[in-house]
Amino acid sequence: MAQQPFTWTQSDLTWLEKDYLGEFSAQWMYAKLAEMDKDAKRAAYMRRLADYEKDHAGTWKDLMQSLGHPLPRTRRTANDRILIALARVFGPGAVLPILHKGEVEGIAKYRKQQEMWKDPMAQAAFAKVLPDEVSHEVDLFTEMGRESASGGALRSMILGANDGFGSILALVAGVTGAISNSVTIFIAGLAGLVAGAASMAASNYVSIKAEQEVQSSRIRLESQAIEVSPDTKRAQLKTAYIKKGLTEQEADTVANRLAENRKEFLKAVVAEQHGVANLDLQKPLRLAMYTGLAFMLAGIVPIVPFLFLSPLPGIEASVAFTCTALFFAGVIRSLSTLKPFIRSGVEMVLIGLGASAVTYLVGLVVGVAV
Repeated sequence: MAQQPFTWTQSDLTWLEKDYLGEFSAQWMYAKLAEMDKDAKRAAYMRRLADYEKDHAGTWKDLMQSLGHPLPRTRRTANDRILIALARVFGPGAVLPILHKGEVEGIAKYRKQQEMWKDPMAQAAFAKVLPDEVSHEVDLFTEMGRESASGGALRSMILGANDGFGSILALVAGVTGAISNSVTIFIAGLAGLVAGAASMAASNYVSIKAEQEVQSSRIRLESQAIEVSPDTKRAQLKTAYIKKGLTEQEADTVANRLAENRKEFLKAVVAEQHGVANLDLQKPLRLAMYTGLAFMLAGIVPIVPFLFLSPLPGIEASVAFTCTALFFAGVIRSLSTLKPFIRSGVEMVLIGLGASAVTYLVGLVVGVAV
């Protein structure tokens, strides 16, 4: 029985429009990242990605025109605009995990569409676009490895800021429910700010130091193992690559090539055996200071209104300012959690408001009882 020709639905055409607009926006995004990146090698790579995305947008444009479908008005997506804003603040290297996640999701989307759209022209388009997307994903993962050592500072600052916004807002909300004096509320908030910053810094220091001691021990043991039995470690690396999908010959070639450079060989063994992506560990004291400083800067936001306003208007202003700051903190947090920007921002606001509402009610009950 002859196979029925594929028929494009309105839903299919809508997704095709999104493919075109997504590639068009990605071209702009990668070009902007290249402009602001001081790393010449990575900037050149971003420019190549922009050229690829331009070519991909042209592929989807040609397909729509072949189908007689009108082209949508080109625009830059909100996610790409937010990503560029974050790159301006934290540097292009900080957004690499988001870019990598986007490429992985793009591959999954295109593969699903490839199974659905049996139109010969669409299949030809996927045969052209998908290999490029897979190559981008691999290259971005490599770039992330180069940047992993600098990611600790950003994660420490995000940790401190997120906790500073939420905990200090909850604190002043609870005190406002029990006390009707702005000066007292401000002093209580300031005391909580200093105590919280010190506690966060100390906790982060202990946590990072313990984690790095474990990693250093693993690196040292693997280094000794390479010296004593390099053939065994090369065989383990080869097995790991075969499990990832390489043929035996390909895995053997890669493992032998890595074994020629001791540092790269050690890095590959540690990464495959223990999941440690980088051999260079940052100083825990510096990361702890980042956490404490971020906590203090963030925690100032909820208490400042009480310097100028009475308790009720003060808590209203505090909530408004902190919700705005929490939203942007959530957007920044997405750099490490890889959640969608808007979703991460809204989630942070809801968590902060929930904690504040509970402590305010507790303070109100205590105030009435006292």
